[in-house]
Amino acid sequence: MSFSLNSMLVGAVMVLLQVLLALPWLGIAFLTRADWEQLRRKPFPPWLVQRLLIALAACFAIPVLVLTLVQDRNSLEIVGRTYAALLQLQITLDVFILVFALLLNFWPKGGAVALAAFREGVRQWLFWLLTGLGAMFMLLSIFVPYFTFGEDYLMVKQLGYDTIMLVAVLFGALTASLSISEEIEGRTAITVMSKPVSRRQFMLGKFAGIILAALFMFGALGIVFEGVLVGKHWWDRLDVDPTQAAMTPSQPIIGVVTTPRWVNTTLEAWKLPGAIADVLRGVGQWTAHTLDTMPGLVLCYSQVMVLVGLAVALATRVPMVVNLTTVLVVFFLSHLTPVLVAIAARARATDSGPVPQLLSFVAGVFDTILPDLSMFSMDPALLSDVAPDPSLFARYVGAVSLYGVVYTAIVLLFGLILFEDRDLA
Repeated sequence: MSFSLNSMLVGAVMVLLQVLLALPWLGIAFLTRADWEQLRRKPFPPWLVQRLLIALAACFAIPVLVLTLVQDRNSLEIVGRTYAALLQLQITLDVFILVFALLLNFWPKGGAVALAAFREGVRQWLFWLLTGLGAMFMLLSIFVPYFTFGEDYLMVKQLGYDTIMLVAVLFGALTASLSISEEIEGRTAITVMSKPVSRRQFMLGKFAGIILAALFMFGALGIVFEGVLVGKHWWDRLDVDPTQAAMTPSQPIIGVVTTPRWVNTTLEAWKLPGAIADVLRGVGQWTAHTLDTMPGLVLCYSQVMVLVGLAVALATRVPMVVNLTTVLVVFFLSHLTPVLVAIAARARATDSGPVPQLLSFVAGVFDTILPDLSMFSMDPALLSDVAPDPSLFARYVGAVSLYGVVYTAIVLLFGLILFEDRDLA
């Protein structure tokens, strides 16, 4: 296949971007403290220069190899989607490195506790078991028939959101119970707080580490989720691409992920050669899926934050079994409360007896104390016949996320009050 110099240069820039994003996490994963000290004394040792030259050569060799071996449009779009998925994964890793660098710089003691809790959470088998089970369930959901009269894609999407949220809640609650409760009961917390680390820094640092580990799980499963949605397009032969169907009217291409209009408009404005344009079209398709799934993931993560905050607050006082049971009860009652409020309102409208009044009182207490977890659900937006207005929906997601942050702060404040009176000796 013949390709132009512009194609090779754009491809080289794309590979170079991947290399630059890989440097932070590769340095953290494979370089020891002695290596970092050597780099500070001598920034460009021979082994580093050699590897940089190899990476620079790969930036030009990989585009040539890919554009030579892959020629048809569908395969090039798959290459673009794969590139975008790897790019998203690397950005996720680099964001966590940046977050912990900022925490350790501006909140040294609490950041150290958070980093230790994050490492403990990510290294334990429970994290990878739940992540693997969640990914496996989402992958299997592609092939399950749901008998929804053409709405199987929405069913897979809804199940994906619920799966990611549930495994993250289970991980966060179990980790909070095991990490905080066992350290308090095993007197390890006394050693930590003799550094000195205050009780506030200990508890908030633990919460930050656990919730960031849950966010890391969200990042990994979110990439799998987006891949599942792309696979569902292919499996159910959804969304004929009108540009491709117009090129081959006798044999329309079925099962191709729809390319957003803004992607085609941008590629036409750039006037890139056909091969590299097809790769970038695949990048745009993956980006569109990321933007489409992001609001739901933000809502699900806000719900996880509330429940993990409750688990952290309770872990300062109660053992693991009581903690998990309480979080489970709060989860079900919070989703049930709007139904109880509606039933109580209808009962009081038809009957003024003591039973409706008692039901209304109990529903009011639950509605005041418990978080309204139904607000974090994506079901109304997914099941609606009309797509929500993007600006209004963005404001709704922002308002609900802020509500989750405020409620989590209140729960953690309650946990700090409980922890201050806890005897650690």
